[in-house]
Amino acid sequence: MRRFSIACAVVALGLGTAALAADDPVAAAYGNTVVVTNAKGETSKTWYKADHTYTSEGPKGEKSQGTWTLAENNTKFCVTPVLPAGAPPPKEPIKQLCAEFKGAHKVGDKWTQNDFDGKPITVEIKAGM
Repeated sequence: MRRFSIACAVVALGLGTAALAADDPVAAAYGNTVVVTNAKGETSKTWYKADHTYTSEGPKGEKSQGTWTLAENNTKFCVTPVLPAGAPPPKEPIKQLCAEFKGAHKVGDKWTQNDFDGKPITVEIKAGM
């Protein structure tokens, strides 16, 4: 399930507003909740901040956190999970995960895209935290 939480963080972002798109195409996510639903109907939530950090909660309440960035001339949205202090080392090295960046969206928008594994998901930006 942790992988699903991370997938939510990666794919959930064609985020921004038309007015802010040139400056920060992810701005619509700040202070709001990005909800991702996979083909099984499992839902995760992610909260993005302007300082390029995020926190997320998977479908069973599992928590994750990390950093995000836009890459390749704003065509890719990437996250790098960060383990909390005192967490046991991971079995595999932590690596950056990227998915296509679908462009600017606003609060209330809902769209489909693929996660970083190429699987379809639905993404929605909901007002508030």
